[in-house]
Amino acid sequence: MRPVLSLFALAVLSVTVAPSPPPGPRYEHLFTLKPKEGVFAYARISPDGKRLAYASQISARPSAQRNWSVTAVDLPTGKTLFTENGIDAYWSNDGTRVIYAGMGGVTVRNVETNAASAYPQASGLGDYFSWAVRDGKEMIMTIQSNYYYLGKDGPVLPHTRVTTCEGIGTGERPLISHDGKRVSTFVKGILVVRALDNCAGIVNTHIQGSKADFSWDGRYIAFHAVKSAGTGYEIRIVDLEKKTVRTLPNLPGSAFFPSWTKDGRLCFRYDGPDYRGFLMASNVLDVPEAPLPTATEALPDERRWEDIFPETAPAKGLRLVLIWAPWSAHSLEAFTNLQEARDHFTSRGVPVDVVAAADPGSRESDIASQLEDFRVTIPRIPLSPPHLAMTEARNQMPTTLLFRGGTLVESKLGAQSFETLRDWVLSAAEKK
Repeated sequence: MRPVLSLFALAVLSVTVAPSPPPGPRYEHLFTLKPKEGVFAYARISPDGKRLAYASQISARPSAQRNWSVTAVDLPTGKTLFTENGIDAYWSNDGTRVIYAGMGGVTVRNVETNAASAYPQASGLGDYFSWAVRDGKEMIMTIQSNYYYLGKDGPVLPHTRVTTCEGIGTGERPLISHDGKRVSTFVKGILVVRALDNCAGIVNTHIQGSKADFSWDGRYIAFHAVKSAGTGYEIRIVDLEKKTVRTLPNLPGSAFFPSWTKDGRLCFRYDGPDYRGFLMASNVLDVPEAPLPTATEALPDERRWEDIFPETAPAKGLRLVLIWAPWSAHSLEAFTNLQEARDHFTSRGVPVDVVAAADPGSRESDIASQLEDFRVTIPRIPLSPPHLAMTEARNQMPTTLLFRGGTLVESKLGAQSFETLRDWVLSAAEKK
């Protein structure tokens, strides 16, 4: 006699087991941008992932003042916590405060109470801040490789500089780890991780990337880099212990400036055909890893005009080239100061040609719109994705290049002041 299955057994057999979700990162739409909102890529997530601070453009018209605002948003409610003229916000380790460059100088604002204090005495030490706590003391790092502690009355001055090491110097444009012991920095365009105050444990990634944010345990750094096809930017994660690298997949658009939450997620700006705003990525360490490159991507010691801009004839004398991107919060400042410098040279008979080239990974509609908004009168020249790789603009937008007779003399990362451009060109002109 055949055994009879119970109704319960039949029900169990008929259940279809749902497949487990595929391994890999999951992306969540965190904060959507308005269609024409002038929000830039530079943004930071709070340690708990519940608040976002970002830079936006107040007015697109050139001005003697910085026309940017810092806005902090409470993500669960969508409530704006504050908006103030300024740029380059970074969260404290406890997530209660942000530091940014405001109208009154270096500004620290408590987002819980909305109380803010400005410290103009520290403004000359640089902006683009990062915040750490070392040995129980709060520490601020600036773009100029300067750092200082925060006391109850503000910055404790005089400041200190990152230690100089043989072969790499101090590095350029650093971000500090949350424990205040290491910095990510650039050495000849290459992303390097080093100790803040000694020369032990240097990690050369051999990668040309952007500023790298440290995970909260200090083991990983995340940054954006140009895609191999040159069609935009992707997020890469370097494991500093295993010396491996991961690249976040399935992002057809451009991803910029990642920042870590304490629980290991990554927030970043995304600009793609399907979505423009901020994404949150979880399970990022599920991505397969590969060994770090062993051969450096360092740029050659000598670069000629045709190595970077073969579509445009070289100038016989001096030529300044601004490489910029519409997603950079510093593009307006760069164009304003460059146009002032060009007019200064013209009025004084200083022979220098001034042109600009846009990031080839950005949308042409964004480029054209910003050029119109900025009322740019500087001629634009073409730049292709492969030739972008021959410039330091892979590390920092904007970047300015100075050529003499078809040979690159020097490059400077970031938006340059009128005074810097003036002195730079005049010094080069005297060396003919």
